[in-house]
Amino acid sequence: MELKISNYVITINGNISSVSDFEKIKDNIEQLRTQYDKITLRIHDSLVINSSLIGYLVKIVKQDGMKVNLLAGNNILYELLDDLALSEILNLQKV
Repeated sequence: MELKISNYVITINGNISSVSDFEKIKDNIEQLRTQYDKITLRIHDSLVINSSLIGYLVKIVKQDGMKVNLLAGNNILYELLDDLALSEILNLQKV
């Protein structure tokens, strides 16, 4: 997995599969939260994201009031998140 950050946008290439991938994403989001009240996650080609990341994103939206935009580049990931009823919470979009 490869991460790139520009302003409040985190671009992720590769599969998000391990706990260390989740920790890396979470740490970067935490840094951005000190500067911005919204973040955009651009996930280009991962088929899935682990449940820890889903839970963390829901928490920062619902409990902390952070605005999250999740841009899914893969139809399988988009459909999975939509099936989990996360479209509205994560402002889910296809890219």
